[in-house]
Amino acid sequence: MIRRHESHSGERTRGRRHAYAAAAALALCIAPLAACGSSSPEAEVQRSASPTVITSAPTESDAASDGGQSESVSQKGTTVCASDNLSATLAEGSGGGAGSDYPYLVLTNNGDASCTVTGYPGVSLTSGGEQIGAAAERDDSVTPTTITLEPGESAYSELQITNAANYDTDACKPQAADAILVYPPDQTKAISVSTSAYTGCSSEDIQLLTVRALQKGSGE
Repeated sequence: MIRRHESHSGERTRGRRHAYAAAAALALCIAPLAACGSSSPEAEVQRSASPTVITSAPTESDAASDGGQSESVSQKGTTVCASDNLSATLAEGSGGGAGSDYPYLVLTNNGDASCTVTGYPGVSLTSGGEQIGAAAERDDSVTPTTITLEPGESAYSELQITNAANYDTDACKPQAADAILVYPPDQTKAISVSTSAYTGCSSEDIQLLTVRALQKGSGE
């Protein structure tokens, strides 16, 4: 009996050893499959779907395919004349009469490219950099148009400057001017034109100046 018990015990021990060996063999077979999982077809699809980054500059064919957009951007409409590219002068204009002077304010394009002016300049008399009285009022007898000025070309506006002596001294409070301050259309930077030919009224209740819309040329 004792030998049979030992025999059964030995068989169970050998059985367990066979089971352990089979399990180890199965693990060895599965491990390579797990290690190769990153190269599965699904993983290859994910890698191929990653975005492509292009670092090269556009070719001539790329530029042509945009329908000439780059060229149209570089050839946009002419820009408005900036104060820095304009000079302002006074010309005799139509002279004087009936207690007023009618000089021409001439704006000239001193820039390297064409530009446009439209409508009315802002005009006022100044002394020591300070405005005298009211700024010029608009005279609508000339219809505003957009004027293209090539480099060196000019546009002019006719001014009317009423003589301050036409008004009561106490009401006018006359003050000699040393310049005319000019704001070109659509600009916030002024141009000062030196002149001692005019006297303004310090009172803003008296309107001495009027300005017409710009016209092409120098008025000569």
